[in-house]
Order: sequence, then structure tokens, then C-alpha cells
Amino acid sequence: MYTHPFDTQFFNVCDKTYCMNRIYPTTLPFNKRVYIPRRTNDHMEAQFTIARTKLRQILGLYIKRQRQNKTDAQQLGIKPACGLQKLIQRTRNGEVICLPTDKSGRMSIDSLPNYIQAMQPHIANTKVTTVQAHEEREKVLNAHMMMWTIVLGPQKRTAKNFQAWNNDIPALYGLRKDHKGFTDPIAGPPTRPVCGANIASNYRISYFLSMIIRPIIRMSPDVCDSTEDLLSRISDCNKTCDLTGCILSTNVLIINVTRPIQKRWYNDCIELVNHCIVKSNKLK
Repeated sequence: MYTHPFDTQFFNVCDKTYCMNRIYPTTLPFNKRVYIPRRTNDHMEAQFTIARTKLRQILGLYIKRQRQNKTDAQQLGIKPACGLQKLIQRTRNGEVICLPTDKSGRMSIDSLPNYIQAMQPHIANTKVTTVQAHEEREKVLNAHMMMWTIVLGPQKRTAKNFQAWNNDIPALYGLRKDHKGFTDPIAGPPTRPVCGANIASNYRISYFLSMIIRPIIRMSPDVCDSTEDLLSRISDCNKTCDLTGCILSTNVLIINVTRPIQKRWYNDCIELVNHCIVKSNKLK
């Protein structure tokens, strides 16, 4: 099972305790600053320069080979390649919208009016907010995170990384549910609303709370944290059921085979006993 790095950095498995001192700011996905290390001695700097030059040469050779084999790697003919270029150009001009589908991950192409019409059920009754209200929510979330960092006592740079202002508004978009049935071929299937919350103001506090909850989930043997894990457990259960069914069917087969033998043996024993009784009577 996949283990998140914060399971060992933030949570101590042995004594079941949390400690933010073990979290380095550079390991956070929203780290604000990366400091360049100090200059080392001349010998090490020369080795770094030589290694950097060699890596650039290898990268340049790889890019050159990929560009030469670009047509072969794509395995596209002339017409599909031209169609792809036209589709890219129409997307840039705002004529169509290309997005992956909800479950299957296939590509869907929508006209702009059709896409807006499909998203109307998700935005019809939404409440209009203001920039001032957005800033007030940022203050509340930053205050919550400030108290959490005071309680758990992380490093100063780590605590600052959990504070954020002037966050962007997350974008809302819709993915077509191609696994659902639909009657209108022009309108297409319904859409699932998706919001890119990794740029929202609640991104940091959500990430922090998941750091607390994730180790607790990992300790539970009855929790499936992914679709692959769920399918794997179902497969194991099916194998166990198949094995149990095989054993049961084998037992039934053995019973069906041995039942006539038991009956025959029982009758032979009765005949033997009767024969012995008759013989003993004759001797008397």
C-alpha cells in the first residue's frame, strides 16, 4: 500500500504522536521560498559544472532524437495530424472546448454555447460573493492555521508556509459523464462539476487536516483509500469464495461417490452377520 511521506514525518507510528518539528518547509507542495545553498570549495564547484555540462549534452541529444522521431512516435497519419492541429487552433480561438470525460478519461469536444448550457444546473442557484467576503474567509482560515501551529510548534518557516493571502479564486469546470445514458445527441450527457481547489484559500488548512487524518486511516485494516485497493480486495474475496466453493463442491462429490460404497459395505456386513448366525445355529 502507498505510504505518504507525511505518515512518517508528521506522525510517529511507534508512540502514536504528532510532531510538526519533523516537517521541513521544502517538503510542502506550497512552499514559498527555496534558498540557494552556500558556495562550496573550488574543487566541488568544478565537479558540479562538469556534471551540469554533461547533463545538458545528454538532454540536448535526447531532445534532438525525439524531434526526429516525432511523427513515428505519434503514429498519426497526415489527415489525423492536420485535424489535431485544426482542433488545437479552434480551441485557442474559443470556438470549442476540449476536456476529458468524467470516468473514462476520453476526450470530449463541446461548442461554447453547448458547454455553457450543460453547466447551467450547477451554477443556477449559486450565491454571488464579493472580494471583501473572500478576504474575510482568508483571515479566518489563516487564524485557524496560526493557532494550530502555536499548539503543535513547527519550525518558523514551516508555520509561515501555512499562511497565505491574495489567493486566486478556484475555477469551476464540468466533465461529461459519458457513462450515463442520454437521449439528446446534441446536448450530450450531463456534466460533473469540478473545482480546482489546489489554488483556493482553504488549500493549506485542508492539506494540514489531511495530514492528521491520513495516518489514522492507514492504521485501519478495513479502509480502502483508492479504487485500485478496492478492486484488489474484491479480487481477493472472489478468489477466496471460488476456493471455498471448490472445496464445498469437492465435498459434495466425495459424498456422492462414497454413499453407494457405504451402503454396499453396510449390506455386506449385514449378510456376513446373518451368515454367521445361521452357521452357529447349525452347529448347535
